[in-house]
Amino acid sequence: MAFGKDISQTKFLLMNMGLNEYQASALAYLLLLGETKATTLSKTSKVPSARIYGVLDELARMGLVSIRPGRPALYSPRPPDDIASSLVSLSINELKQKVRVLENYAEDLVETSKEFYLKGEKGVPRVPLLRIVSVGEVSLDETKKLYDAAREEIQILSRAMEYFLDVHENIGTALSRGVSLKIILMDSNLLEPEDRKKQAGILERINEVLGGEVEVRFTDEIPIRGCIIDPRIGGKALFLVEDPGVPFFLREAAITSHQSVVKGLALMYNLMWEHKARKL
Repeated sequence: MAFGKDISQTKFLLMNMGLNEYQASALAYLLLLGETKATTLSKTSKVPSARIYGVLDELARMGLVSIRPGRPALYSPRPPDDIASSLVSLSINELKQKVRVLENYAEDLVETSKEFYLKGEKGVPRVPLLRIVSVGEVSLDETKKLYDAAREEIQILSRAMEYFLDVHENIGTALSRGVSLKIILMDSNLLEPEDRKKQAGILERINEVLGGEVEVRFTDEIPIRGCIIDPRIGGKALFLVEDPGVPFFLREAAITSHQSVVKGLALMYNLMWEHKARKL
């Protein structure tokens, strides 16, 4: 068949988007044939006749196939754009359901296990000094968690805070709880033109989203980047060091809840805020 390669590729893509082999085969050949009978599609797609009606009903329930009643019924595919959108939506809904299930399990796990956590230990557990995570989606998720957990204060140290648009809702929610926020950024005159432009755009969005609820100061040196929350009451911190020449995706960030480390980082931050950082 002249379109054999395209059909095979389409079937492969449909399976990678969540369909099983029979569903993908039937839909791929239905895209080729257009409106047709189930028996014809069974012969063309090699989906067994005993399965073809069930497969087509499954595809119809997914919104991928239309059925025109009759004797016999006729089946036609939705346009490729609609099929792609529907499969993405179905996968997103499945993932949301899985996340909700995991969140319920997580709540049960915490409630159940904390009843006996360390009850068999005689000593006091030692708080790990650092936990290492990769920079990118993982460190961004951890940053959001810190903002969400903050009760008193958030301190941020960044060059241009390019990730603000990803976390502004978390910051806004923290501010609504009465959490104070301080941000130290690199002096724009010391940034490359592209980074300077990014920083200017982020500052504009900070003013739009947060208004006068946050003070931003600038410094000529950013030795580390990250955030500190609630150092006065123990708190946590996430940070990464400047590592010129190393691609961003290869860098690592450190998370700590060790009280001495958090207080030390907060002391450095406060010294920078008072003596090295300045308002524009």
